Amino acid sequence: MTHDDTNHGWTDDHGPALRAAAPEVPQLTPEHESELWQQIECAGRQPVVRRTRRWRTVVAGIVAVGAVGVAGAATANVLSAHTGRFASDAEDLELGGPGERIDPAAPDFATVLDGATRDIHFPSLWTRANALSWEVGDLSDEDTVVSMGALRLWIASHAVCSWTDRWAAALRTGDEPAEDEAAAVILSARTWPSITDTDDELANESEASWLPVLERAVRSEQPSAAAAALNGQACMPGLAPELGYDPRW
Repeated sequence: MTHDDTNHGWTDDHGPALRAAAPEVPQLTPEHESELWQQIECAGRQPVVRRTRRWRTVVAGIVAVGAVGVAGAATANVLSAHTGRFASDAEDLELGGPGERIDPAAPDFATVLDGATRDIHFPSLWTRANALSWEVGDLSDEDTVVSMGALRLWIASHAVCSWTDRWAAALRTGDEPAEDEAAAVILSARTWPSITDTDDELANESEASWLPVLERAVRSEQPSAAAAALNGQACMPGLAPELGYDPRW
């Protein structure tokens, strides 16, 4: 390289000198490389106080368009969470999710939600009841409808959170059978109809984009990374004390 005003005294001797003085950097093993990328991905997720649910606010706008129909149903005393309404077109389906539009303000919403999510496996009856109770309380006072697909996906997320908490506790205590069982359930979650019917991408802006990150954390036995992957996405109050989610969160 020839010296000019932009080189600020740089000569051909500087490059070899710098390379000779550089500290030796050890080669990354596949395990270390995987752990590093996992930490980068988790660090890139901004913690939030509670979930950001893409469909929920969009569906509220859809309700405004169909307010006459909803009002008519209320006038007719059809007080059921089942509205008999579905997505009107492809855009409505993309924005609101699949399945019937459910009214969470209806008196039978808890019963409808319970019946529609029976296939979603929780580690205990208590964790299932807690998850259902959260959704009923969180949604019942809102003037909106939500697709059945979205509701099932959210309950499935709670189930994954509960299994992750059980996995982390088993890992800490050395309970290998419980650890293996919970890990198997978590790693099978991407095949659950409650997830695939609504979100088969598991990436980018999808509702379950956190699941692949969680899977890597479980495979590498990193509870802190698992907690980071779930932060603000799937763990509701009381479902994951082992992961550090306080009941008052």
